[in-house]
Amino acid sequence: MSRFKAVIVDDEINNRENLLGLLSKNCPNITVVGLASSAREAIQLIHDTQPDVVFLDIEMPGGNGFDMLEELKPVSFKVIFITAFDSYALNAIKFSALDYILKPIDRLELIEAVNKIDQNERVGQNQLSNLNSFLKGENKRITLNLLDEIRLVDLDQIVRIQADSNYCEFHLQNGEHIIVSKHLGYYYDLLKSQGFLRVHQSHLINQNHIKTFVKREGGYLVLSNSDQVPVSRTQKENVINFFSNT
Repeated sequence: MSRFKAVIVDDEINNRENLLGLLSKNCPNITVVGLASSAREAIQLIHDTQPDVVFLDIEMPGGNGFDMLEELKPVSFKVIFITAFDSYALNAIKFSALDYILKPIDRLELIEAVNKIDQNERVGQNQLSNLNSFLKGENKRITLNLLDEIRLVDLDQIVRIQADSNYCEFHLQNGEHIIVSKHLGYYYDLLKSQGFLRVHQSHLINQNHIKTFVKREGGYLVLSNSDQVPVSRTQKENVINFFSNT
C-alpha cells in the first residue's frame, strides 16, 4: 500500500481536528503533514510540503476552495473536497468526477475516498486534467467511468444520451456509442445547466445539435447526426420554448 502526504484545509478547528483523528484511526496510508485554516495559509503550506492529496473545504472566509486552486494551477496533487453544501460547486465537482465527502464526515465514506487515491493512476490523471480544464475555463468535458477505462468526453461532442434501464448510451458526433452504468436522471441533474434538454423519459439531448422539430406523428426532433428523437407530450412546450428563444 502506497503512503501519501496530506494537507487538511478547513477554517473551523473542530473540523480539522475531527478529520485528522478519523484519518489517523482509519487510513494508515495517509500521513498528514500540515493543517491550514484559510486559503492563503493553505497556499503557502502546499508550496512548502508538496502534498500528494489535499482535503479541501469548499466554503471558507477570504476565498473558497476553488479560489485557492485557481492560484495554485496547474494542480499537481489529488483533491478530496469536504463540503456541507449540495450546490453548484458540488455539481462542478461531480461533473469532473472528483472525490467529495459531505459534512458531517462519515467514516466509511472517508475510507472509500482515500482508497481511490491508491487505485489506477490514470484515473487520478484524468481527474487532474478535468479539474485543471475547469479552472482554466476550457471546453467542458465529462468523465465517463466504463468497465475497463475512464473516458474524458467533450460536451460539444455529445449529440444525445438515451436511457436503457439502469444504463445510459451516449451518442457522439463521430458516430461512437458509449454505454455507462448510471441512470438518465443522474446525467440530467449534471447536464441540465450545460445546454442539455430532457425531451422524453428516455432521452436527453444536446441543444446545440438540434436541427428540426417535426410536429406531426406526436412530435420528434431531428438532430445533427440525423437521429430522430421522440418528444413526450409533457416536454413539448419546453421544446417549443427553446425554438422561440433561439
